[in-house]
Amino acid sequence: MDVKYQVFVSSTFVDLEAERRSVIETILNLKHIPVGMEAFQASDDTQWDYIKKRIDESDYYVVIVGERYGSELNGKSYTQMEYEYALAKGVPAAAFLLDPIARKSWPSDKVEFEKKAKVEKFRALCQKKLVKFWKNSDDLGARVASALNELINQKPRTGWVRADRLPSGRFMDEFAALSEEKRQLQAEVARLSADTDTLKIPPDIAWRIKTLDGTPASKVMGFDSAKGNFPSMLYLFMELVEMLTEGSIIHAIIGRVGDVTNIDVDQDDATRVLLDLMKRDLVETERRPFSLMSGTVMTHYKLSSFGKTFLMYAEEWVKIRDSESA
Repeated sequence: MDVKYQVFVSSTFVDLEAERRSVIETILNLKHIPVGMEAFQASDDTQWDYIKKRIDESDYYVVIVGERYGSELNGKSYTQMEYEYALAKGVPAAAFLLDPIARKSWPSDKVEFEKKAKVEKFRALCQKKLVKFWKNSDDLGARVASALNELINQKPRTGWVRADRLPSGRFMDEFAALSEEKRQLQAEVARLSADTDTLKIPPDIAWRIKTLDGTPASKVMGFDSAKGNFPSMLYLFMELVEMLTEGSIIHAIIGRVGDVTNIDVDQDDATRVLLDLMKRDLVETERRPFSLMSGTVMTHYKLSSFGKTFLMYAEEWVKIRDSESA
């Protein structure tokens, strides 16, 4: 899945124009989306609220620190406020500080001598998290590329996906066609009852569990079972439960299916798995806003009401089976 990430670029502006250009070009070359307040002069609380919203909708945050502290609000620079806000919101951040050797020859017109102490304090704050040192704009671009790839690998985020890479209309039509079967299966759920002392698995649920356990995931995905470590659909379902409990988008589920089957899978492979689980009324879809600002909605896959009940019995069935096997 070709995912593009939105990266907020923060710094003082006039003294670091060349450096900002280098960072933005680097982000674009990595095929991601840079966001910065170019020529945007924050001067009041309303504009600060706007900046916070842009950080909220970003996947990653980078700050470039030179020798200027920048314009302030209530005694703290906007650059430092942005950095602290990104950390507080859990946005993965990286700071790029001017190298100590380069600082000695840095042009005096790019230095705020009267705010030297604040610059040093901000640098010290940045060094508590991921930090890289740069000597010039070219060096900075290379270090941003390295650090950003490191953040993406260690702290994957939602990102953006092209609309034509989302599940096709054909799959959505198939999902809609399952509504009647779903209704019939939900009617059976109403007949479920559990003993207050011992969890008894109803015969119809036990039959569904055994059927799912006897269905190879390779058959559903259309793969040769010899090409991967293919489990049963019951095992794969239970491995996806954590993601499905809160609801996940398709490209997040793709990675988990690949991990469980130990084979490269694509969107269609993962969709076949989800479609099979939807046929069994274990999974349903929900359209949720991508972010408060974008207006974009994305399809999330989550456990159905019956799926939660089925999981309870499936866990008991697996426990009994493993106990008997031991």
